[in-house]
Amino acid sequence: PVLHKDLVILVCYHGSSAYVLALDKRTGNVRWKIDRPAALVSYSTPLILDGARGPEILINTSTGLEAISAETGEDRWRVVEDNRFPIPVATLADGVIYTTRGYRSGPYVAIRPGGQGDVSGSHVVWRVPTGAPYISSLVHYQGLIYTAGELGVVTCLEAKTGERVWQERVGGVFTASPVAADGRIYLVSETGETVVLKAGRTLEVLSRNKLDGHFVASPAISRGRIFLRGDNELFAVGK
Repeated sequence: PVLHKDLVILVCYHGSSAYVLALDKRTGNVRWKIDRPAALVSYSTPLILDGARGPEILINTSTGLEAISAETGEDRWRVVEDNRFPIPVATLADGVIYTTRGYRSGPYVAIRPGGQGDVSGSHVVWRVPTGAPYISSLVHYQGLIYTAGELGVVTCLEAKTGERVWQERVGGVFTASPVAADGRIYLVSETGETVVLKAGRTLEVLSRNKLDGHFVASPAISRGRIFLRGDNELFAVGK
């Protein structure tokens, strides 16, 4: 789910049944619900945007990226592109949406939000057709984009153009999404190794730190600590 003001918003695109549900966060009562085509699928957490006509919900779906009103569920705009397993979560930076589409080395894309209806031909800033991770989302940090995939390959892209800055194999299987803070990029592998990179235009591995366990959840950073959730334990690392 994602929170917006007094709403809890749930994207329920199951394939056999698809709908978006907005609940009152205090009572659980349904505030609005919209039905979508039954074949629609999404495994991605939605992103809330400040649109020109009010807040919007951006959803990574099997037929593309779609934005709907956060207040009513009304259709706003969409970028059309089929993908079987849309898992990664989009991010907004400097007024541009950045996301990968997931599944079998799919595309990266940068989109200007806004418009009405199909904006595939007018609002896509750049698109790289292949090379993105299957599951993990990207992170935007200091004008660069970083991704880490299931084959241990880490890629750094220029956010303005999508041009590759560097790409290297650092080892590990990365299902968790990378996070960034204090000039560093943190990559948590499934085997519990956190690879710490120096953020920048060349690859520099600062450290490798091992925890026991299996890790597929993305880490979270708050108040000088990084929180890492394994299958059976939660770790807090920092001050």
